Amino acid sequence: MKRIINQVLAMLVLFGLSQVVMAKEDPKIHMEEVTKQISAEILANKERIKTDSEYAKGLIEQYLLPEVDTEYMAKRILGREYWEESTEDQRKTFIQEFISLLLNSYAKGLANYDGQPITYEETQYSTSGNTANVRSVIIPQEGEPILIDYRLKYGSDDKWLVTDVIIEGVSMAKSYATQYRERIAQVGIEATLKELAEENKKAKNATEISDEAPKEKS
Repeated sequence: MKRIINQVLAMLVLFGLSQVVMAKEDPKIHMEEVTKQISAEILANKERIKTDSEYAKGLIEQYLLPEVDTEYMAKRILGREYWEESTEDQRKTFIQEFISLLLNSYAKGLANYDGQPITYEETQYSTSGNTANVRSVIIPQEGEPILIDYRLKYGSDDKWLVTDVIIEGVSMAKSYATQYRERIAQVGIEATLKELAEENKKAKNATEISDEAPKEKS
């Protein structure tokens, strides 16, 4: 549960990257400005987020996904070997199912945000200036501060895009890479895609709100 909450908080900070479109604008400055706006929106709609999964997923789609280089992340997760071996349709399917799984898994978790303070350290740039790291520090209601690093790449469309999120030293991209590469090695790319689709279906069903009473276990 703690890991899920930390990932949700990480995504909240990532919302602050939306609209970072000015050439070479410091990502840290815009994150500070926009995160305040998005935090207020989430806090004002906590009850709706709890009961309306589509609304919660819409927030993620609106503010998060446009700021992530999904194709780059997919390549990293699959690795060069599996990416080159897969067909164009398989690549598209993996990207779509992976994004859907993130949406379904973390949409309702947005309600866990209760206004925890978020601060930012100065942006660290590579020698070329085309990659950067922005560290955020989230102060939870209990426990130690949560350190989250965002790795960004400056693209050809004059925009910074996130290529990895590192929570307390654990890379999201590397974690998924280990998981999916091992599975592909065992059952192949096509079977792995089917498993991902099924996992995504279960996650989606878990977020849906139903008026029916839950069935009792026999």
